[in-house]
Amino acid sequence: MTNLAAHKIKTNMPLWVAAWFVFFLDGIANSLAYNSCLRVEVSTLLPALSEELLLVLGIQVFWGLVFFFSGLYPGEPTTSRFNEVQRLLRTSFSAIVLLVFIDALLPLEYAIRAGALFKYWLVFIILAIPLRLGFRTFQKYLLRIGIGRRRTVIIGLNQRGIRAEQEILEHDQQGFDVIGFIKADDDPDGDLPGSINVLGQETNIKKIIYDNQVNDVVLALEKPEHIRVMSVINQINGTPVSIKIVPDLYEVISGLARTQQLYGLPLLDINLNLHTLYYRVFKRVFDILITIVGMVVLIPICAILAIIIKLDSRGPVLYKQVRVGHNNKDFTIYKFRSMVINAEASTGPVWAKEEDNRITRVGKWLRRFRLDEIPQLLNVLKGEMSVVGPRPERPYFVDQLLQVYPFYYRRHKVRPGVSGWSQIKHPYDTEIEDVRLKLKYDFFYIESLSFTLDLIIIFNTIWVVISGKGR
Repeated sequence: MTNLAAHKIKTNMPLWVAAWFVFFLDGIANSLAYNSCLRVEVSTLLPALSEELLLVLGIQVFWGLVFFFSGLYPGEPTTSRFNEVQRLLRTSFSAIVLLVFIDALLPLEYAIRAGALFKYWLVFIILAIPLRLGFRTFQKYLLRIGIGRRRTVIIGLNQRGIRAEQEILEHDQQGFDVIGFIKADDDPDGDLPGSINVLGQETNIKKIIYDNQVNDVVLALEKPEHIRVMSVINQINGTPVSIKIVPDLYEVISGLARTQQLYGLPLLDINLNLHTLYYRVFKRVFDILITIVGMVVLIPICAILAIIIKLDSRGPVLYKQVRVGHNNKDFTIYKFRSMVINAEASTGPVWAKEEDNRITRVGKWLRRFRLDEIPQLLNVLKGEMSVVGPRPERPYFVDQLLQVYPFYYRRHKVRPGVSGWSQIKHPYDTEIEDVRLKLKYDFFYIESLSFTLDLIIIFNTIWVVISGKGR
């Protein structure tokens, strides 16, 4: 077994065990809530005990999937109990409302009354919350006695690194154990406290991480220019550690990270593992299902739009353009044509403006309601795009933007999307400043990628289309 595999197992095993235990506690809450609220009603529909047991198991699997995709099975002992209760309430209630709504639209032969479902949810949540709180409190107790703490090293043998260590030590309830420092290449020479444990040099980062079973790395560089920061991150990349950066580097990474508040020391959390189980498997399945349903529903609308576009101006109905996609691979994107043909013949690649005479009359209407994006469902079906993700850009602009924003390439770590967080927060790009604003939204999406966030974006996109708030 390799060092990487062994380290991953040792690091993740306690988290997996904790997550499965929380699932087991939810199963207890589900069984008790079922017995008290649904058993009498269901027994008339499913007289066989085996069928009833399968139903209970099915309900538990349903909760497991909903909570898993909503990030409600974290194994970390530092999980916020208050935030977990909030999310548990919101997610479970939304799921029950959705079930009632589906039942109203598609009456089932063995439907359960809405009142009984809501009563079941109330009992389930009343039981699940204290069970989870008790377990999280026990986890925090184990932290206090030294069990489950995360072995942490600080890269930066300088005053910034020393201050970070002091903050971490003062708030040891967060579970970080600073086992030592790694001397960065650009650290100044000088006298430092004798109590500091120096594990080695920056050139041996990976070996130090494996030899010391490190869980977390805190970057506290003396000269935090973006190239320098990325140089260190690239050296760490491939190891199973969490990377955190001290807060005064926020402007350097410009929206790249999520902030983790460590009481007196807010740290910026760098997520190198973007390809989670949801992204690798379930997101693609989700894309295909939505695309197939969407294409069937939208066929009549597309036919009408094609006729209107053809009657309005000369040229093809569809517009094809090369964009940069996942892993920097070029692909051809499809859109309903919203501009006159050869719109960039005399200007070369330029962004559309608010009042752009290249946009046709029908094109303005298409862009306002985002209907020009519908043909991109074909790109989703081909696997070149996702329903939700950062918008793909043209190679010409990507080359320019990489010179201005060195982290722009990170957008290509995931499939581009028909819609995205930046699209519902900001209109079409008209200049490079728009790109700068959208980058922060795109980085937030990439760092926070989840089933729940995708659903939020899809519902918001539907509202943008209906309200005509696109541009």
